Amino acid sequence: MIKNLLFSLILLGSLNIFAQSPLPIAINLQNTYTKETRTITGAPGKKYWQNKADYLIKINFDPKTRNLSGTVGIDYTNNSPDTLKNIFFKLYPNLYKKGSVRNMVIEDEDVTDGVQVQQLSINQQAQTDKQWKIEGTNMTVKIVPLVQGQKIHFDITYAYTLNKGSHIRTGQVDTGAFFIAYFFPRIAVYDDIDGWNDHHYRGTEEFYNDFSHFNAEITVPGNYQVWATGNLTNVDDVYTPKFSKTNRRCRFK
Repeated sequence: MIKNLLFSLILLGSLNIFAQSPLPIAINLQNTYTKETRTITGAPGKKYWQNKADYLIKINFDPKTRNLSGTVGIDYTNNSPDTLKNIFFKLYPNLYKKGSVRNMVIEDEDVTDGVQVQQLSINQQAQTDKQWKIEGTNMTVKIVPLVQGQKIHFDITYAYTLNKGSHIRTGQVDTGAFFIAYFFPRIAVYDDIDGWNDHHYRGTEEFYNDFSHFNAEITVPGNYQVWATGNLTNVDDVYTPKFSKTNRRCRFK
């Protein structure tokens, strides 16, 4: 009886010790509490911020060649207290580029040359290819230092070949259907925890992206239809009257 009582006291004392021991806090998170950008409850702090981007995307897709080409214009605002000297982009289709690091197996026929950046302008000034560097799914672009509150505009002309098989969220479904995802250069997240998100996309990871505004124009051959998220703004241009009326009823029902 005494032994059982002693054991119970020791057990309760041990539980009490563990209950009072605070969990360790990662240094990068502790720094956000100090800077008041975040709180220990998980709510945004008084000095919380997010950088902002608006995208204008115009692409063409050729089902016969699986070639996707187009342009993306980006207005990017630095809301952080830091001065940015480089801008990191995500080129997610480079998962299929020769030499990229992957944690999923792809077929040899799906290995490509990746995203071809054909032209890049900053604030309407054309840049040479010495201004950017592509490594795996990351592209780093040198810029004139961007201080807090300043905006910068990018125009990028690019192209890549959609994978035929080896489906990792994207690729040809059958002879007449294609699933096209993460198909444009996107500015990586710069946050108050780690700065730039420079981790490479290797296939199994989920994406970490800023909230942004997107305006997309997608051109495909006339005998194809596009399914996409968002609001269709030119119903009458792409559908016959019969189907445009149906589309309106479905959207506003």
